[in-house]
Amino acid sequence: MQQDTGRLDRRKIKIAARGAQERRRHTRVPLQLHGRFWSETLGEHACRLLDISPGGARVTSRTMPAANTRIVLMISSIGRIEGTIVRAEGEEFSIRFNATSRKRDKLADTITWRFNKDRLGLEEDRTAARKPGRGRARILLNDGVVIQANVIDVSVSGAAFECLERPRLGELLRVGEMTGCVARILDNGFAVVFDPPDADKKSSEAA
Repeated sequence: MQQDTGRLDRRKIKIAARGAQERRRHTRVPLQLHGRFWSETLGEHACRLLDISPGGARVTSRTMPAANTRIVLMISSIGRIEGTIVRAEGEEFSIRFNATSRKRDKLADTITWRFNKDRLGLEEDRTAARKPGRGRARILLNDGVVIQANVIDVSVSGAAFECLERPRLGELLRVGEMTGCVARILDNGFAVVFDPPDADKKSSEAA
């Protein structure tokens, strides 16, 4: 009996996409931003974000809410998020966000963009609609050539850029503070995979 390979391929694609989406929802990244939190019992107090994922965050504050307390977290450039305290110890507490799947997906985009914006030296495109994943990047190739490119998409481990120039597959480059290499050539640009943080640090020290 001959199998419908097209149908199987589509099924594999859907499974892979669903798995990537779940990983994206639970990926926690270090992101230190100032903000405030509010609870019915404590009122409003200053805090600082330590790390965050679309499902929750770790926060430090001199005022500590008790476990199981419902709070509203307001972080600069992230926005307003409601959640419940799941752990409180010392001057740190962890919060689990109360959000719909759609809200978590939007939050994932915002977190990813904010995490990458500074370390990649990205410039937001002020003429376009404000949307995570859009901006301009200055890319330094291994031979010293500099490329100005539009950001198509960005994640914790890589990014895709739109430009007329086409670097070679596997070519080393630098984007902001990050080093990496060209992983794919696209119709309208190229995709980059970033080096792990340790490798990037060693590269900077060697330079």
